[in-house]
Amino acid sequence: MTARGHHSIGEVLSLLREEFPDITISKIRFLESQGLIHPERTPSGYRKFYPSDIERLRWILTQQRDHFLPLKVIKRRLESEGGAVPAAPPTPAEPSLFARRDADPAPASGGGGARPAAGDDPLAGPVSSVSLGRGELARAAGLDEASIVELERLGLLAPVDVDGEPRYDDECLLVARAAAELLGFGLGPRHLRMYKVAADREAGVLEQVAAPRSGRPDEAARVRRDLSRIVALGETIHRSLLRRALGEQR
Repeated sequence: MTARGHHSIGEVLSLLREEFPDITISKIRFLESQGLIHPERTPSGYRKFYPSDIERLRWILTQQRDHFLPLKVIKRRLESEGGAVPAAPPTPAEPSLFARRDADPAPASGGGGARPAAGDDPLAGPVSSVSLGRGELARAAGLDEASIVELERLGLLAPVDVDGEPRYDDECLLVARAAAELLGFGLGPRHLRMYKVAADREAGVLEQVAAPRSGRPDEAARVRRDLSRIVALGETIHRSLLRRALGEQR
């Protein structure tokens, strides 16, 4: 502790860097912007971090690193404790980000066929707010940073620039973990490119289908439902064709 009783943001960075190598000033500022930490400010705007602030920051970083918790879950946990750092690591009560969505859509019945349940919407992405640095994403996915860079180059990952540093969201985490498993089966990075090419081609066709109605606000929800159903049906056909091609048709 300094003689003045608090630390600057740079001093906090030095204190935490050995335990959290990916910590940066930009990340600390980002966590503040998301309302997870609330350092006091001097009249000139400099941040003042007291022991309680550093303890809170260390706890947040630990939840991200060890439990891969999204920021909104971390924030909710802190708020439930009245802002105090919880005594024990939380157990996520929300559905896993990595839950499989590979069941065929419900078979058609009657004239129009059953719509997929909201939870089976193939266009519904993760609803949390993971924000990881490149090293954090690599560790979470079981890859090295060079592989993350290669997945970016191939267009499979699309990080967001935050103060000059790439940050990776839930979708990036899902893709990176899936890519890691595929690489473990012997596929090379160049093979994974086929998924990006196929998705871009399909998206182009679906955009043409939706274009006539996409400019009408009253049609937005219906267009979204229709696109979701088209994607689900397309996934069914895709799986069937693969089963046939691989000789696994039942």
